[in-house]
Amino acid sequence: MTAAGRRLLVVLNPTAGRGRVRGAWPRVEAHLRKAGADFDLIQTTAPGGATEVAVRASDDGYDVVVAAGGDGTVQEVVNGLLAGSGNGAWPALGLLPLGSGNDFAKPTGVSDADVPGAVRALMQAPVRQVDVGRMNDRYFVNGVGVGFDARVGIEAARSTRLRGLPMYGWALLKVLRDHTNPRMRVEVDGKVVADRDLTLVTVGNGGCHGGGFWLCPEACIDDGLFDICIAHGLPRRRIPFLLPAVMRGTHPRLPFVEMHRGRRVRITSDDPLPIHADGEIVTAAGHELEIEMHAGKLGLISPGRPSCAPRSAPR
Repeated sequence: MTAAGRRLLVVLNPTAGRGRVRGAWPRVEAHLRKAGADFDLIQTTAPGGATEVAVRASDDGYDVVVAAGGDGTVQEVVNGLLAGSGNGAWPALGLLPLGSGNDFAKPTGVSDADVPGAVRALMQAPVRQVDVGRMNDRYFVNGVGVGFDARVGIEAARSTRLRGLPMYGWALLKVLRDHTNPRMRVEVDGKVVADRDLTLVTVGNGGCHGGGFWLCPEACIDDGLFDICIAHGLPRRRIPFLLPAVMRGTHPRLPFVEMHRGRRVRITSDDPLPIHADGEIVTAAGHELEIEMHAGKLGLISPGRPSCAPRSAPR
């Protein structure tokens, strides 16, 4: 597929970003029309709607399916794209990052603060192959979180007024009141790397999670590997002291944090595990996860080679 003459299908989630997307769309649409984009628009009306739309996009002749929303919208579109073509030929993914966190967009060169630049990328940037993960029966693009950060995500989803870091900060304070650390067994490529009480496990394809927390600061979305962050079980009073390091991406230096890399991750527990994928809550009480890497499976419109996260900490 060449950049010239692309046929775009924009899948808009008007409720993403606590309604921010609905307000932003007229400006985005004006930039698309000014640029002469050949696009159709479909607005989703219910959870899972973007997946259903993306499944049909290949048969309908679109070159690019554009996720206009947040990380949850991106995940839904990707699941539809990868399920929609039996011969492995599906449209590329385009990004209009308009949601709350937009974590997956951060290393792609598509900025949520530059709508004209995002539109230019859709029109002109090349298609680059990037990795996706699969957890049990769903694909994800940025990461899976188990434990504390998933509990924070559950609380954040209940906020109707806040966005981004303030939303997660509010949720964090609520979770800290009664958080307990579940015992988890974590295997990476068949090797047991942890079997103990853990505060959290993050399996990262991308580096940034929760709108500004660099849990996997050296992760790359095109290196064929997950970065896995494991934080040992911490007392509630110590968890807030971990957060500044996570925001800087320097927490791998801490003695109670482990970093691993691999292609397959298995997490099991007798305790109920809260789990999220790309910030979307999967369950509040899971017990077994099988996560595998699918290297280079997704075509992404990106103005430059997707970069590693712009934070780096020694291992």
